[in-house]
Amino acid sequence: MAASIAATASLAALMLVPADTAVAAEDDFTIVVIPDTQGYTNTGGIDAIFDQQTQWIVDQRDQLDTRFAIHVGDLVESWPNVNQWARASRSMAILDAAGVPSSVLPGNHDLSITTGESSTYDTYFPPSRYSAATWNSASVRYGGYLGQNQFGPDGIDRKNKDNYALLDAGGLKLLIVNLEFESPAYSLAWAQRVIDAHPDRRVILATHGFITTSGTRSNTVIRTDTTPKSANDVWNELVYRNCSIFMVVNGHWHDGELSEARRTDPNACGRPVHQVLSDYQDRANGGNGWLRYYTFHPATDTIDAFTYSPYLQQMENDADSRFTLSYDMHAPAGGEPVTLLAGGSAWSWRYEAGAWPTGWNTESFVDTAWARGGAPLGRGSTSIVTVIDKPLPTTNRPISMLFRHRVDIARAGELSDVRVITRADDGVVVHVNGVEIGRSRMPTGTVTSGTYATAAPRTSVATATPTEFTVPAGLLHDGTNTIAASTHLNYKGTTDASFDLVMSATRVQDTEPTAPAPPALTADSTHEDVTLSWTPGDATPVQSWKITKDGQPLGTVAGGTTTTVDTDVQPATAYTYGVRAVGTTGLESAETRVEVSTDAAPSEPVPVVLLQPGSEWRWQYRTGSWQAGWTTAAFDDGAWNRGRALFGFGTAGIVTTVDVPPPTSGRPLSAQFRHSFTVPDADALTGVTLTTRADDGVIVFVNGVEVARRNLPTGVIGAGSYATAAPRTTAAPQVVVTIPASALRDGVNTVAASVHLNYRATPDMTFDARIDAMAPPG
Repeated sequence: MAASIAATASLAALMLVPADTAVAAEDDFTIVVIPDTQGYTNTGGIDAIFDQQTQWIVDQRDQLDTRFAIHVGDLVESWPNVNQWARASRSMAILDAAGVPSSVLPGNHDLSITTGESSTYDTYFPPSRYSAATWNSASVRYGGYLGQNQFGPDGIDRKNKDNYALLDAGGLKLLIVNLEFESPAYSLAWAQRVIDAHPDRRVILATHGFITTSGTRSNTVIRTDTTPKSANDVWNELVYRNCSIFMVVNGHWHDGELSEARRTDPNACGRPVHQVLSDYQDRANGGNGWLRYYTFHPATDTIDAFTYSPYLQQMENDADSRFTLSYDMHAPAGGEPVTLLAGGSAWSWRYEAGAWPTGWNTESFVDTAWARGGAPLGRGSTSIVTVIDKPLPTTNRPISMLFRHRVDIARAGELSDVRVITRADDGVVVHVNGVEIGRSRMPTGTVTSGTYATAAPRTSVATATPTEFTVPAGLLHDGTNTIAASTHLNYKGTTDASFDLVMSATRVQDTEPTAPAPPALTADSTHEDVTLSWTPGDATPVQSWKITKDGQPLGTVAGGTTTTVDTDVQPATAYTYGVRAVGTTGLESAETRVEVSTDAAPSEPVPVVLLQPGSEWRWQYRTGSWQAGWTTAAFDDGAWNRGRALFGFGTAGIVTTVDVPPPTSGRPLSAQFRHSFTVPDADALTGVTLTTRADDGVIVFVNGVEVARRNLPTGVIGAGSYATAAPRTTAAPQVVVTIPASALRDGVNTVAASVHLNYRATPDMTFDARIDAMAPPG
């Protein structure tokens, strides 16, 4: 085998583009995807096949106008094996030496699935290998990695395990994002920051495992070092929400000759996302050298996929190996696509039996009493974000659900080709500003709350085949517009129901684009962070905000964001921050700056006594019910007695005697006490505790809220409630409780207590209390 491979390798320089590959037009270009290569690097002898793959990419670079090569992971079979990494590095170095831009990412064999680490990956494919590569230029460059703190604090350093590159080709501005296997939440959060920082770029997402050989997105996870994300998680949390992602490429999944699969689903903007698997490791010789390349044709808005083996020197031409993808690489003539309402938005909803509220689909209807939740809404599917259903049996279910969402639109007159794309099952009727614009799987005629859908598709079918309606010209207006929809069941026992909606349009600009006005900027600081807040300077749409700190880039956030927090600060230090708006046309505003100094670090808190023992209290000891509101601060206790603690009778040390003349049968069962104290800054206090000494039983309130009870029954307590025990004063334990910070307020606070007897002839009774806290010094 080694001799055969070596002989084939000697022909590398003579290899030409396969005969059925068209010569690229002037603007056409190619991106190559290198599938799992662990079969080649696992042992010596067939590792030259990997060399042949990268050498072929170099040799055909000019013919195909190859601009980038993406390795989708599992470079090696065993991540601790240095020999395997040396082979993988040598093969990828063929691209480096020829100046062919490339990227890598770790598959499950490239890192430890129990720790998430891979010192060998970090050694052989560090960020410096790519940031210092000779191919970095104005049209293509290594962008950065998770751990670089490039767009705000990353919180973790994954070195080159999560990385991205920027590519300009064929008139397109592309962003290639590479994520580690079973990308944890920190990877997805970083990827979102990268995408937000490049709002003008179309995104190709590369990851190791995404769709399987059956074309489904995997729910399987095997990493144990963190909370991993399945392919469905990555779709829901990253891909679906970002309308700039148009393609996902992956390897990992293989089943004998089943090495390929693809699917296309609409994202939150209703635009197609192509998801493609290629992984040939189960085939002979570790994969027989098969690789996949995609030639982009901007002139025809198509992407041709080819599968070729430099080792076998042949194409694979079945429908899973040679196909064409459609992708709109141009804004519509005379305008640009805009998303008016993204999928996954929050909707007001109602799911009740009976007639619908009058005018529920109009602009003037008030829906503040309705529930609210994020889409998709419904039940019976793992993709549902907001569950809507009724308790069993299913006969309890109403036939229809109502949904409302308000959309603010500026310059509505510039919009054309306004479309609504619905994901709904079983049936749906959609209204815009009170006018029905379309219905799907519903009968003709008047639709009511009891109208059944005419079909019962599963949620998966409704999601894969969304329904599109056109919004009539002139129906939208400047300001707030109302989208209203009703979904209908085909039968009450249907297994699932769902709803989501996207509204998109083309904006035609009759005037030259203008830059946004500078924002208004304010800053608040503590000793440990600085919070920046801003408002747009005018109504010009803002795509993103660029933030600087002392003249250096701090990060970029999405246009809908109006605040950010910088935690990388020192106490008692001055900083200058700047914010500028980036419009949808790419024009930027002038920078607005603000100077702010952080606070000095606080000293250690000191103990304070809010209520001293032996303090003066208002008290009463009488028969009859409690007076209304006696525990609250507003109660007027001017008619009560006044005295100092210790209160009670029958024991030494009593300062104020609380008792009635004999016989003991005339004693009331409870005595009440009130004391007010002042707190200058309640929020500054910590560790607030109440200590009370009372027998037989006691209940204590602060500002009308119960904070403690001892030796009293559960439930409602009144003036005639008996204590549940009768300790002597000498045996009565202290009660120490923490008072929640929410119980105190700035200014006057009132503590109220009621002491209860276990029996009227009890020989002694006592009461006193203190309140302690920790406060800032000074």
